[in-house]
Amino acid sequence: MDGFADSVCVRRVVGFQGRDWMSGKKTWATSLALLVGVLLIAMYAWIFRWRTHQQVTTHDGVRPHYESQISAPSATTHGAAMPAKQASSDVATYHNVRFDFAVDYPAKLLIAGEEADNGDGLQFASNASHADIRAYGGYNALEQTPKEMLQYNLKEDCEKNKVTYQVSKPAVVAYSCLSPAGRIVYEKIIIRDDTLATVRFDYDPHEQSRWLPVIKQMADSLRLGAGPAVDDARVEAR
Repeated sequence: MDGFADSVCVRRVVGFQGRDWMSGKKTWATSLALLVGVLLIAMYAWIFRWRTHQQVTTHDGVRPHYESQISAPSATTHGAAMPAKQASSDVATYHNVRFDFAVDYPAKLLIAGEEADNGDGLQFASNASHADIRAYGGYNALEQTPKEMLQYNLKEDCEKNKVTYQVSKPAVVAYSCLSPAGRIVYEKIIIRDDTLATVRFDYDPHEQSRWLPVIKQMADSLRLGAGPAVDDARVEAR
């Protein structure tokens, strides 16, 4: 009987140890599965955020927020797809078909990138600068007045008390300021009915002397349709 009891005890102990081992194995497998699941969720979340950042964003309001829409052209290659008409050896004209606006730019200094997928506009690059220069169109879906557009953009773009120039007229909004990042922002928006055309500069202050003539050229030449360019009285990007 003692032998039988001992044998039973041994089997019970072995059984308990086996169940403990199986339980530990299941716990380890469950933990591994949870870890893999967390990693997969994190990876999909990162991919989703990246793709969202790359998606098309239209200008149904008045803010540009166009970084995910327009890809920057290479400053070392003059791309084959340049949606611009060469007016002379020094000046080229970009005409946007979707919003029917045009702007002249210095062909020797700026390289026009490809239009955004939805045809809103494009970004320019320079061989000698990291300035962010864009021309794009949109709609005034919020039905803002020129004054409301100006105040909204100043709040979005400018450091407090760092606005050096601002104007709002029935057909134009323009301003220049120092951004919270310490860069100069100049933007001009021309208005016709509910259609907007914008030229925008964002650059380092030490490049001001380089970009002031370009700002004047592009801002003065910005036009919607066949009408004349809209004058905003002056260009001041300081």
